[in-house]
Amino acid sequence: MSSSIQRKMTLLIFMCTLIPLLAHSILSYSKSANIVNVQLQDYNRYAMKQLVTVTDMHLKEMDALSRDIQGYLLAPGKKINTKPKSYHEYLELNSFIDFLSFHVSPIVEGLFVITPEGEIIGSRNVNSASLLAADWWLNTQSRQDWQWTGFHSGSYYSSPKPYEPLISLVVPLQLQAAVPVGSRILVDVNAKAMTSLFRSFEVDTKSYLEIRDWRGQLVYESQEKPPFSDNDYVFSETLELNNWTITARLPQSEINKSSGVIRNYGYLIGLLSLIAALIMARVLSGNFTGRIVSLHRSMLEFSRGKLDAAVDVKGKDELSRLGARFNFMTEQIRTLIANITRTEKLKNEAELRALHYQINPHLIINTLNAIQWRARMAGRSDIDRMIYHLAALLSENLDISHELVPLEEELETIGHYIKIQYYRYGDSFTYSEDIEPGLERAWIPRMTLQPLYENIFYHAFDDGTGSIALEAYRDRHQIVLSVYDDGKGIESPSDVIKPSPPRKGRGGLGMYNVDQKIKLHFGEQYGIRILPNAERGTIIEIRWPYQEGEKRRDED
Repeated sequence: MSSSIQRKMTLLIFMCTLIPLLAHSILSYSKSANIVNVQLQDYNRYAMKQLVTVTDMHLKEMDALSRDIQGYLLAPGKKINTKPKSYHEYLELNSFIDFLSFHVSPIVEGLFVITPEGEIIGSRNVNSASLLAADWWLNTQSRQDWQWTGFHSGSYYSSPKPYEPLISLVVPLQLQAAVPVGSRILVDVNAKAMTSLFRSFEVDTKSYLEIRDWRGQLVYESQEKPPFSDNDYVFSETLELNNWTITARLPQSEINKSSGVIRNYGYLIGLLSLIAALIMARVLSGNFTGRIVSLHRSMLEFSRGKLDAAVDVKGKDELSRLGARFNFMTEQIRTLIANITRTEKLKNEAELRALHYQINPHLIINTLNAIQWRARMAGRSDIDRMIYHLAALLSENLDISHELVPLEEELETIGHYIKIQYYRYGDSFTYSEDIEPGLERAWIPRMTLQPLYENIFYHAFDDGTGSIALEAYRDRHQIVLSVYDDGKGIESPSDVIKPSPPRKGRGGLGMYNVDQKIKLHFGEQYGIRILPNAERGTIIEIRWPYQEGEKRRDED
């Protein structure tokens, strides 16, 4: 009897323990499997978006480079001859090659302009015959729109890294430019990092990846192509720039692997010991779920703008590798954002320089007025007038309340400067102005002309001897202002406008600042151009758009 009761009690206790354990195991398995599936899908979807973001950044950089080259070639007055017949044409060709070489980076493999005759102007030496005979290049000749070639070999480069994969952008030139109509811009970008990122995505997510262009033609696909199923998870994104479609297919069997691991562990632990199974299930579930929650939390923080979000990686299992890859991708994105921020900072350096020189002008002006009054009382009219013009000139220099002024106000300031030079040098130089009527109210950046005249008096003339002429007229929607002198002239016009180091001869930082100021206000297509005078001396030409108004722009 006792044995029977004992067996029954043992069976009852076992059943009372086993049933809750089985129910708990089933519910835990179902819930955990659902969480794992959702988390993995969310991670794959997020990783897919990051993959698209990085790819789109590379393509946008190629697009920006091609537009920079177009802007250079479409600039007025430029003519590039692959076989220069004069020194000026030689300088133009070398200046364009330097422009292309300046834009080359560890990512950008090469920049080229290829004429209809097959002549190549580029930042690097290439095998012309090999390039022009490549299939991908021949396929671009039948169309006149922008073409992204997809991935191809760079075997036409002479050195180095000839066999690393490249991705290219071909842009036809349909307008009259510095090179013949029908020429094509070729932008080659090293795609090794991009394809490595694709393969990392494939390995980490166990996905099949393919990229197709806007016509549906295959651009890239994974090396291993698993059998497809209707239950596979498919993620698809379209690139904003060129309408390429990136599709990732995650097999259902790969997602179910994690669920199968949980189920098998539950069976094994239940067979070994009910109590041990409960303890170990709690430990393993806590560790496993905690790491997934940590990974999910880091993803959410990063998606909400916390760019320093990272996963604490411990171990070498799948979740650890996913966490490590997540950290790697976030670091790459932070680096790209830092590069973009650094580029934008460089564009604003010209504005930041002005903040360093803001001073209160009242003390200087009042002191000069006191000196002028004493000179007038002493009967020194020459000193009186010289100080008058100097005070007016300094008042304009130190006035930072308006960045843009009418042209007539800028010419009035130059008038004071010329008067001072007459007091300094006497009649050893001549000066004349020829201003087209109606340009007096056109906007121009403050203190644009004075650095040009200082450059003439300090570097072009000997003891102020010479002649200066200013001419301003309207060319369609632009203003062309030219300053002529018959001074010493210049040796290399292309080297005059440079930010650093300051030049010992003509030009230098002052003229560079004027050029940057005009570009900052009106755009990169405007600015200063230095030309040799046909007779003797130099011509400084400034172009900017014609704008006028009833009140100043910075008061609007």
